[in-house]
Amino acid sequence: MKRPSLLLFAVPMALGCSSPQARFDVPVPEAFGLSNGVPVWLVSSKAVPLVAVSVVVRAGSSADPRGREGLAALTANMLDEGAGGRGPLEIADEIEFLGAELSVRPEKEHIEITVESLRRNLDGALDVLADVVLRPDFSVEEFARVKGLVLGDLAQRREEPREVARVAAERAFYGEGHPYAHPVEGYEATVKPIALEEVKAFWRGRFRPGLTAILATGDIAPEELRERLEARFGSWTGDGGGAPAPAPGHLPPPASPRLVIVDKPGAPQTEVRVLLPAPAFGSPELAPLSLANTVLGGTFTSRLVSNLREKHGFTYGASSVIASRGGPCHLTAGSAVHAAKTGPALVELCREIRGMASGAFAPEELQKSRSTYRSRLVEALESIDSTLRLYIASAALGRPARERRDFHAHVQRTPDGAIAEAARKAYRWEDAVVILAGDRQSVEAQLEELRERPPQDVGGKPFALPQVEVRGRDGEKL
Repeated sequence: MKRPSLLLFAVPMALGCSSPQARFDVPVPEAFGLSNGVPVWLVSSKAVPLVAVSVVVRAGSSADPRGREGLAALTANMLDEGAGGRGPLEIADEIEFLGAELSVRPEKEHIEITVESLRRNLDGALDVLADVVLRPDFSVEEFARVKGLVLGDLAQRREEPREVARVAAERAFYGEGHPYAHPVEGYEATVKPIALEEVKAFWRGRFRPGLTAILATGDIAPEELRERLEARFGSWTGDGGGAPAPAPGHLPPPASPRLVIVDKPGAPQTEVRVLLPAPAFGSPELAPLSLANTVLGGTFTSRLVSNLREKHGFTYGASSVIASRGGPCHLTAGSAVHAAKTGPALVELCREIRGMASGAFAPEELQKSRSTYRSRLVEALESIDSTLRLYIASAALGRPARERRDFHAHVQRTPDGAIAEAARKAYRWEDAVVILAGDRQSVEAQLEELRERPPQDVGGKPFALPQVEVRGRDGEKL
């Protein structure tokens, strides 16, 4: 059932003022450890009688073996399909009876298993959580069923232009073999050969105390939480002999822009993506870039929306987001544009990227960016689920409990000059990887026209296009 949005933490009155200096400090979780060394973070609140607990394991898709991309996600999908003697329907019935919610979520660098429950039903919910994490059944029948569903989803993904653009963009940007290059869910060709024994081996090697953290939030005291978690997870050893995922390597700087087309014949729109290098999660360089990126495409009145939607009518919306990962990663700017306007939209994206590279911001743009950032911090503490999400990446990457407070404080005190400098450094069209997922014939015709009559003043420079490379719908080279 859907939980109501409730403010869990008091917000300083200063947050409501219009001063750009107003600041909001996020809570620092109370940290302690279980007897087997598993770190636990708790953000307590008595605002509502709810508790959420998330077990976070460093077992994400970046640990997938080559040729078995999707193994981590398939393992995650199997966790609640029978565990501790309960079948999948029994697990679902128990969770429903408790009025709780259970979710399993694979990500690039971790898998998170979360239960949210009324305080009075927490013991029963934690029993299910412990079974799912520590005692999954991995039955042959359920594996065949789940794998079939996953393969069906992967086949369907190839028909969705937005998903095709997402998958192709990261594969082209990072390059074959990079831990971030493949999608969390993998590809049909790599999931199909995965055997149940491989799933079991992945779970044995990754699901162990040394690669795990537990986060909790809601109406519970630290000692009570410690006692309940110790009873269920304290004796866990999980020594399967696996090793932590290797740290993703640094990206070689692109020598020039790259332009990739993924053909979707007859598509009425083209999914346009521009990827640029970005700092790793928590990096000091990420703080000013986060504020700059809000100006580019972080709100419905951003530069991209004002240009592509309001001024030119190419699209209904546009955005720019920064990936949040432990290694050097990327930011993505783009939109779904009318197919006949692919060329002009690409020119305007270039114009906006180069405009950001100038480092010139109107005072009201920066004030709005700061205000938006603070508002989103407050929103992140409005519900149990979003509060957990604020801290999960830090815990998964082994950062200290106060890391999020320190980082968000750094963002909020970042001076205007640092934002301008971050923009000049990050928004280099020369470093861009551009993905165009749409009707190849229409796209190439527009690109050819741009080559024959290139605009001469796009952000103060002539507009030029590199040679086109064509890829398949899984981003594979053709």
